[in-house]
Amino acid sequence: MPYHYVVRRIVRRIWRRVNAGDLDAPYRMAAANLRFTVVGDTAIGGNWRGREAFRDWFHGFARRFADLRFHVEDVALSGWPWHTRVAVRLVVEGTLADGTGYRNNATQWVTLRWGRMTDDWVVEDTKVVDACLGPAGRSK
Repeated sequence: MPYHYVVRRIVRRIWRRVNAGDLDAPYRMAAANLRFTVVGDTAIGGNWRGREAFRDWFHGFARRFADLRFHVEDVALSGWPWHTRVAVRLVVEGTLADGTGYRNNATQWVTLRWGRMTDDWVVEDTKVVDACLGPAGRSK
Protein backbone atom coordinates (compact mmCIF):
# COMPACT_ATOMS: atom_id res chain seq x y z
CA MET A 1 0.00 0.00 0.00
CA PRO A 2 1.30 3.45 -0.81
CA TYR A 3 2.44 5.48 2.20
CA HIS A 4 -0.08 8.32 1.74
CA TYR A 5 -2.99 5.88 1.58
CA VAL A 6 -1.88 4.32 4.88
CA VAL A 7 -1.55 7.71 6.61
CA ARG A 8 -5.04 8.77 5.43
CA ARG A 9 -6.47 5.54 6.89
CA ILE A 10 -4.65 6.13 10.19
CA VAL A 11 -5.99 9.71 10.46
CA ARG A 12 -9.57 8.63 9.77
CA ARG A 13 -9.24 5.71 12.22
CA ILE A 14 -8.03 8.01 15.00
CA TRP A 15 -11.09 10.26 14.62
CA ARG A 16 -13.38 7.19 14.52
CA ARG A 17 -11.80 6.02 17.80
CA VAL A 18 -12.37 9.45 19.35
CA ASN A 19 -16.03 9.29 18.29
CA ALA A 20 -16.24 5.86 19.93
CA GLY A 21 -15.05 7.36 23.23
CA ASP A 22 -11.29 6.79 23.03
CA LEU A 23 -10.14 10.34 23.78
CA ASP A 24 -6.54 9.18 24.08
CA ALA A 25 -6.28 8.00 20.46
CA PRO A 26 -4.65 11.27 19.28
CA TYR A 27 -2.49 11.41 22.43
CA ARG A 28 -0.92 8.05 21.64
CA MET A 29 0.31 9.43 18.32
CA ALA A 30 1.78 12.61 19.86
CA ALA A 31 5.52 13.12 20.26
CA ALA A 32 6.76 14.03 23.74
CA ASN A 33 7.64 17.56 22.56
CA LEU A 34 4.43 18.17 20.55
CA ARG A 35 3.63 21.81 19.77
CA PHE A 36 -0.15 22.28 19.89
CA THR A 37 -1.93 25.47 18.83
CA VAL A 38 -5.62 26.33 18.63
CA VAL A 39 -5.78 29.62 16.79
CA GLY A 40 -7.79 32.52 18.19
CA ASP A 41 -8.40 34.44 21.37
CA THR A 42 -11.30 32.22 22.42
CA ALA A 43 -12.27 29.89 25.23
CA ILE A 44 -10.40 27.06 23.53
CA GLY A 45 -7.52 29.00 21.93
CA GLY A 46 -3.90 28.98 22.98
CA ASN A 47 -0.49 27.36 22.62
CA TRP A 48 0.72 24.29 24.48
CA ARG A 49 3.88 22.22 24.52
CA GLY A 50 4.12 18.51 25.24
CA ARG A 51 1.85 15.56 24.87
CA GLU A 52 0.46 15.76 28.42
CA ALA A 53 -0.67 19.37 27.85
CA PHE A 54 -2.25 18.27 24.57
CA ARG A 55 -4.07 15.45 26.33
CA ASP A 56 -5.31 17.79 29.07
CA TRP A 57 -6.62 20.27 26.50
CA PHE A 58 -8.40 17.58 24.50
CA HIS A 59 -10.05 16.01 27.54
CA GLY A 60 -11.04 19.49 28.80
CA PHE A 61 -12.60 20.33 25.44
CA ALA A 62 -14.55 17.06 25.38
CA ARG A 63 -15.84 17.57 28.95
CA ARG A 64 -17.78 20.62 27.76
CA PHE A 65 -20.11 18.36 25.78
CA ALA A 66 -22.67 15.72 26.64
CA ASP A 67 -21.63 14.19 23.34
CA LEU A 68 -18.89 15.13 20.90
CA ARG A 69 -18.38 13.99 17.34
CA PHE A 70 -15.79 14.74 14.70
CA HIS A 71 -16.65 14.17 11.05
CA VAL A 72 -13.65 13.98 8.74
CA GLU A 73 -14.54 15.60 5.43
CA ASP A 74 -11.14 15.47 3.76
CA VAL A 75 -7.53 14.47 4.39
CA ALA A 76 -4.69 15.80 2.24
CA LEU A 77 -1.02 15.11 2.77
CA SER A 78 2.44 15.40 1.35
CA GLY A 79 5.90 14.25 2.24
CA TRP A 80 7.52 11.09 3.47
CA PRO A 81 7.76 9.30 6.82
CA TRP A 82 10.53 11.58 8.13
CA HIS A 83 8.45 14.75 7.44
CA THR A 84 4.77 14.37 6.55
CA ARG A 85 2.35 17.30 6.41
CA VAL A 86 -1.32 16.40 6.90
CA ALA A 87 -4.33 18.69 6.46
CA VAL A 88 -7.65 17.51 7.87
CA ARG A 89 -10.98 19.24 7.27
CA LEU A 90 -13.42 18.43 10.07
CA VAL A 91 -16.91 19.21 11.26
CA VAL A 92 -17.12 19.28 15.06
CA GLU A 93 -20.55 18.64 16.60
CA GLY A 94 -21.86 18.19 20.09
CA THR A 95 -24.35 19.19 22.72
CA LEU A 96 -23.23 21.38 25.60
CA ALA A 97 -24.33 20.53 29.14
CA ASP A 98 -27.06 23.20 28.99
CA GLY A 99 -28.52 21.64 25.83
CA THR A 100 -27.03 24.17 23.41
CA GLY A 101 -25.97 22.60 20.14
CA TYR A 102 -22.46 23.11 18.79
CA ARG A 103 -21.49 22.70 15.16
CA ASN A 104 -18.30 24.13 13.80
CA ASN A 105 -15.90 23.73 10.91
CA ALA A 106 -12.28 23.08 11.73
CA THR A 107 -9.04 22.63 9.89
CA GLN A 108 -6.16 20.74 11.43
CA TRP A 109 -2.60 21.01 10.10
CA VAL A 110 -0.34 18.29 11.45
CA THR A 111 3.34 17.52 11.03
CA LEU A 112 4.35 13.88 11.45
CA ARG A 113 7.89 12.64 11.88
CA TRP A 114 8.21 8.87 11.68
CA GLY A 115 4.56 8.42 12.66
CA ARG A 116 4.65 10.82 15.61
CA MET A 117 2.71 14.07 15.66
CA THR A 118 5.24 16.86 16.33
CA ASP A 119 3.05 19.86 15.48
CA ASP A 120 -0.74 20.24 15.54
CA TRP A 121 -2.24 23.57 14.46
CA VAL A 122 -6.05 23.87 14.61
CA VAL A 123 -8.40 26.58 13.35
CA GLU A 124 -12.10 26.62 14.23
CA ASP A 125 -14.52 29.38 13.33
CA THR A 126 -13.95 31.74 16.27
CA LYS A 127 -17.42 33.34 15.95
CA VAL A 128 -19.03 29.96 16.49
CA VAL A 129 -16.72 29.18 19.42
CA ASP A 130 -17.55 32.50 21.10
CA ALA A 131 -21.29 32.17 20.40
CA CYS A 132 -21.44 28.70 21.96
CA LEU A 133 -18.68 28.75 24.58
CA GLY A 134 -18.50 32.50 25.22
CA PRO A 135 -15.31 34.58 25.10
CA ALA A 136 -14.33 33.37 28.57
CA GLY A 137 -15.71 29.89 27.99
CA ARG A 138 -18.31 27.87 29.79
CA SER A 139 -16.62 26.07 32.67
CA LYS A 140 -13.20 26.64 31.14
